[in-house]
Amino acid sequence: MPEIEIVDRTTVRELGDRVEVEWALSARPDLGWAEDFQLAERADRHGPDEWSDGGGPDVFGAAVRWFVPLAEVDAADDEVRRRLAVANVRAVANVRAGDDGPGA
Repeated sequence: MPEIEIVDRTTVRELGDRVEVEWALSARPDLGWAEDFQLAERADRHGPDEWSDGGGPDVFGAAVRWFVPLAEVDAADDEVRRRLAVANVRAVANVRAGDDGPGA
């Protein structure tokens, strides 16, 4: 599987002081990549409880979506980019090992 990259970031909608941010991906990841992305260690978040203790981003087709506080969009961007890098590294390692990823 080729390395997946972020090709665009947009704000999809606002809900109070939170926004839904969507990162468009260069390809639709397979299930193993999506699992690696989801299971990557979360960042050490600071701020409102719903942010610091909340869930992480979700993979939907060829996009990542996440509701985040407006003030934390840059921190969310950093976390998504870090998780993407982790998933790409694991995908390459799985290919080299002849494995299809988690659960294979």
